[in-house]
Amino acid sequence: MNIVDELLREYRQTRSVLMAARLQADEEDGRLMGSMLSDVQLAIDWMEKGHNPGPRRGIHRRSGRQRTITVDPLHMQSYAQPAACGSPTTLSDHERFQIDDALSTLSDREKQAYILRYGLCFSIGQVAQEMVISRSSVQKMLERADQKIADSKASSLFLVG
Repeated sequence: MNIVDELLREYRQTRSVLMAARLQADEEDGRLMGSMLSDVQLAIDWMEKGHNPGPRRGIHRRSGRQRTITVDPLHMQSYAQPAACGSPTTLSDHERFQIDDALSTLSDREKQAYILRYGLCFSIGQVAQEMVISRSSVQKMLERADQKIADSKASSLFLVG
């Protein structure tokens, strides 16, 4: 048994003792024990989850738009590097046309950032370095591009199916 498991066992025992004592305590002591109980519970949650259980981490706070993929990553990579792709990811003319249509709504800089990021799998830092702009500018540019592509997919007859 490792030290974290031992600590968890001891904290759970302490929680049980506090809960039992709180039921028999008067109002003032009950409030104090309630505060102690919440602190013990926080420590238990922290050890179980491995991170602060209170405020949610950034990955948990992403919006629905940030959690959805606008264009299939394999298709985007095949679009950006057609000669490097094997047969499973080779695009048909119709799929290539669909991606062209979706990318047509983007400005030249947005298209460049989008293809570098999703087509060539560059990190945001690499895209920023390649385009000689800041990382935050790349992020904003990619967010705008994602929104434009999502809007295009919703309204274009060519992007259905």
